[in-house]
Amino acid sequence: MKRSFLPISIEISGQKILIVGGGQSAFKKLELLKQFNAEIKVVALTVCDEIKSSGVEYSEKEYNKNDLQGCLMVYSCTNDKELDKQIVKDARESGVLVNIHDQPGMCQFISPAIFQYGQVTVAVSSNGRDVSESIRVRDIIKNYLQPEFY
Repeated sequence: MKRSFLPISIEISGQKILIVGGGQSAFKKLELLKQFNAEIKVVALTVCDEIKSSGVEYSEKEYNKNDLQGCLMVYSCTNDKELDKQIVKDARESGVLVNIHDQPGMCQFISPAIFQYGQVTVAVSSNGRDVSESIRVRDIIKNYLQPEFY
């Protein structure tokens, strides 16, 4: 079945969001989520310095299903296929939305390429098929709209 993602905006301020993984992919996701005032927690065996100094809660430990308790969503940025499969299973059983970094076939939701300026947010998605194209189109829109706000 061809996958198709519904583009929606979801209120995440104050919502608990778990990021599993402690590298640069996790840090980039964390930076995005901070813009929307989410309550972020990072769990990973090793956490990069940028995450440590970001001000978000983090634990250097193995992922456990209990880490999902109270979460709205989870992002897995582990690059570990077996762990990703376990996170998908646990999240679905727990009613937590799941996103596996660079694996849209395993995701319940994907993050579009976004541009936010003031109260306007533009999101461009390719249903997880071509991230580079989504970013390219987002940047065209950004360059077109941004002068209008000055």
